[in-house]
Parts: sequence; structure tokens; C-alpha cells
Amino acid sequence: MGRRENPVAASEPALRRLACWLREQRDRSKLTYRQLADRTNFHHTTLQRAASGRSLPSWEVTEAIARECGADLRTARRKWTQANYWAHVPRPSGGQRRRAPRRLNPEHVDSFADLRRAMHEMRRKADWPSLEELDRRARARGGRLPSSTLALVLKGEAPLHKALLTTYMQACGVKESRRALWAAAWERTNNARTPVPMTAKTYQREFARAMQTSTGSIPTETLFRLWVALKQSASADKADTAHLQAPAGRDGTGESAALAR
Repeated sequence: MGRRENPVAASEPALRRLACWLREQRDRSKLTYRQLADRTNFHHTTLQRAASGRSLPSWEVTEAIARECGADLRTARRKWTQANYWAHVPRPSGGQRRRAPRRLNPEHVDSFADLRRAMHEMRRKADWPSLEELDRRARARGGRLPSSTLALVLKGEAPLHKALLTTYMQACGVKESRRALWAAAWERTNNARTPVPMTAKTYQREFARAMQTSTGSIPTETLFRLWVALKQSASADKADTAHLQAPAGRDGTGESAALAR
């Protein structure tokens, strides 16, 4: 009899459920991890790690354990898909999601943060293809989805262009009617962006708001541009104030003397 396993280490509920389910199937089959390794193409430590909850196992590993233990593969797929979804969806800073976010309606979307959330949902429904796979699908249609650029867009660290969104939806297999609705949502969101503030005071207010509400949803580039604009605008306001309040020179030829002429 093998030694007792350590408690499941997962903090994410969906990953914990998957790990516990894999352990239950192995216990029910009376197979050790080494015996499972002999029946599969995976090392016993890989199989043991899959049921530890420390990280999300690949679907291939999950399927191999379920198959050799005689478990229902549809149940295995459902549990793995849920764990995979929560492993990819960004969480709010300082908190943990307790339930799946509500389904986004493209007709009600008015922010790029919601558009990125919708992109995560599209990828989940497409069975979470890798970024490289999405690029391969895009190339087959004559487009491009560079994995490095797409990763930054999904994290909110790069701007979301309409062309990229359209190509991404095609690669995820989104229906044409839904693609049209999301394209319209992008247009509406892009056209409704707040105009650039024109004074140092309003720049300061925008910068303070961005810093207080930023949890990774506001790109670093945007924060940097606000900071630069704030400094430039403040310097311009200071120069204007100094010019208006400049004292008269020693020869009495200040601004007041010029006006008196």
C-alpha cells in the first residue's frame, strides 16, 4: 500500500474539484500512479502532479487518467474545461471569483475591458485553443494573430484594434451574425472614448482616477501617456502664470508699462 497523498493544494474551486475527482477515480480503480504510468505515455510524477491541485494538467493527461481508471470521459472533459476556464480568466485584484461572470450582451458593452472579457469567453467556447493555434487558424484564412501581440491584448496591455478582434472571432469560430454584433460593439466603444483633457487640473484628475482604479485593466502605456501629459500641461500652466505675473524690470518696462503706452 502506497503512502497517503498530501491534501489537494488548489485554491481555485474548479481546479480543486478536478484534482479531487481524479483522486477518486484512481482510488476506485485501485491503481497506483506507477501502474497508470505503465499503461500510459506519461511519467508517474506527471500523473501524480495532475491530481495534486498545484497546477492545471493538460487535457491529454486528464484523459489518460480517466480512461485507464474507467471513468466517464464526458465528466472528465466537463471538469477539466471548467478548471481550464478559471485558470485563464483574469480575477479582480485581491479577490477570488465565486461564480462565473454573467454572459456579456454585445449590445450593452461599452468598454474595452468588457470586450476583452468577451474574447476570453469566445476562446473558452472554442475549447481554449493555444495562441499559436489561433495564429495558425488565422493564417489559414489569410490573416495574422501573432501570439505575442494577442497575449498583450488579452491582458489589457496593448490596444484592441478592430481588425484583430475580427480575425480573433473567426479563429474562435464565432458565428457571422455574432461577429457583426461584436464589431458594432467595438465601434460604439471606440467612438465613446473620453476626449483628452486639456488642462493640468483635469489631467491630474484623470491620472488619479486611473491609478486608483487600475487593477491591470488599464494599460501601462495609457498611464504613462497620462503622466507625461500631466507634466507637460502643468509646466505650460506654470509658464503662463509666470508670464502674466511677471514683475516690471529695473527700467520700468514690465507688462504694465507696455500696456500703459
